[in-house]
Amino acid sequence: MKKLIVAAAFTLMSLSSAPAAPHYDQMYHDNIRPNGHPRPQAVYDAALDACYSQTGLARDAKDTQAFKDCMATHDYRWIYSRPVKDPPSKRVTSAIPNGHFIDPDTGLICHNTGIASICDPPPADMTIHYTSKHGLNCTRTGAMSICSNL
Repeated sequence: MKKLIVAAAFTLMSLSSAPAAPHYDQMYHDNIRPNGHPRPQAVYDAALDACYSQTGLARDAKDTQAFKDCMATHDYRWIYSRPVKDPPSKRVTSAIPNGHFIDPDTGLICHNTGIASICDPPPADMTIHYTSKHGLNCTRTGAMSICSNL
């Protein structure tokens, strides 16, 4: 009986969707720092582009020692690499009909008629997350919208 339960658990876990693959956030220190300020972002981006090209490392992969060494030749010292989970996919976007958009102030689904926009609440099975014009995090399901500053 225990073997059957364990087998069922493994089957259910294998059927579940895989978690979102993380990408990596990296931090490098500018060793040159003219007048105590880092060089422009364009210089940093050029160094990254050169090192990605030279090492063949994918942009969402963890930095390898070869990549760190390449950045050192551009006078950047590696500080850290940390995994960052990708945000959940936005299923709502795929459910919005063509030519429609989400009003960022109300969370309603709207479409332009040329003179005005006509807006309707989303279907009851659709949830829309948006930020109100007052900076509050809001969730709209059907005709009801709840906003919070948390």
